[in-house]
Amino acid sequence: MSKKRTMAKRIEKIPPSGIRELFNRAQGIPGVISLGIGQPNIPTPEPLIEKLVSAVRGGDNYYSPTPGTPKYRKAISEQLKRDYNLEYNPSNEILATASGCEAIYAALMAHIDPGDEVLIPDPSFLTYSRQVRLAGGIGKWVKPKADLTLDLEDVKEKITSKTKAIIINFPSNPTGKLMSEEGLQSVVDLAVDNDIIILSDEVYDKTIFAGEKHVSVPTLNNAFNQTLLIYSFSKTFCVPGWRIGYVAGPKELIAPITKMHSFIVANAPSAQQNAIGEFLNTPEAKEFTDKLCKILEERKKKIVPGFNAIDGFECLDVEGSFYAFPKVSNHKYYTTSKELSEKIFEEQKVVLVPGDEFGPSGEGYLRASFGSTNLDTIDEVLERLSKI
Repeated sequence: MSKKRTMAKRIEKIPPSGIRELFNRAQGIPGVISLGIGQPNIPTPEPLIEKLVSAVRGGDNYYSPTPGTPKYRKAISEQLKRDYNLEYNPSNEILATASGCEAIYAALMAHIDPGDEVLIPDPSFLTYSRQVRLAGGIGKWVKPKADLTLDLEDVKEKITSKTKAIIINFPSNPTGKLMSEEGLQSVVDLAVDNDIIILSDEVYDKTIFAGEKHVSVPTLNNAFNQTLLIYSFSKTFCVPGWRIGYVAGPKELIAPITKMHSFIVANAPSAQQNAIGEFLNTPEAKEFTDKLCKILEERKKKIVPGFNAIDGFECLDVEGSFYAFPKVSNHKYYTTSKELSEKIFEEQKVVLVPGDEFGPSGEGYLRASFGSTNLDTIDEVLERLSKI
């Protein structure tokens, strides 16, 4: 073997995904219940599957234009206009991507230079901080308030002349929390005043529970020209294996992302683009997302009070997404989130993700994905946890 380095320094310094490690470890072990992986277990809508089959059989198996197929981008433009009164030109303000993760990575690679600072919610989806580092940026954690939303005073304190972007994600993975319209507007105002790009990851916009409202960031005052709207259909239509999403924004911000995207994957999957393009604005799509939200809300209503009934677990209400984020720092066996997660796995065969995977403020918490379970299994999980 060559004596030269076999791993680049930029990847060597980045820790692997603890979520994926737990997911892989749990495979094939009898009796394990995993609340680790962030995907819903509701079957993909049959009409969408049929449209994918038709697309494949119809010849959509080749390269598409780098920005995406016209059908896909037009459908997204129509959906954003209908749902949020947002007007994006499908020809140059919407880019089809191979997942929301690729959308974020391409956006960071296109807009972040080495040494640029990016504000990241603490806690938040673990991919954000890793991708910022891969882009050469410096991630700066924004502390949460007691309700696990962004602390606006800390946002102000963290902004410097080097701050290039801020990532926000509501409903949040891992907390399941929403931020108020007033709070989001304050973030936008700070971004505009300091010429900071906003990356708004809104992949859970269709899983908002009763009494709550999703506020799409580019709809806020002065936000449109400052915001990149990140989206994935993985959660919306239960197709995480399809790897299909998009980024929408003003053409000046989209153009360099399109260039970067062309050198990462060339184009998003062609058949998936056109299948979703045909399905997105149909009554069947709305029926499915309504059904999905209802199922997830039923699970939420069981798991949150269930956690709160267990000694050492304290769980805020979940307002959207399919994640509960119980605080466990008062549990009798708590030393660290990772060690308690390990104890639960070893003794009760339940997978819960240590909160510090999502940022320093996640220490003392565990994340539970109730997207990949059911009501009976939640009962079993709660019963097992009560024995720890």
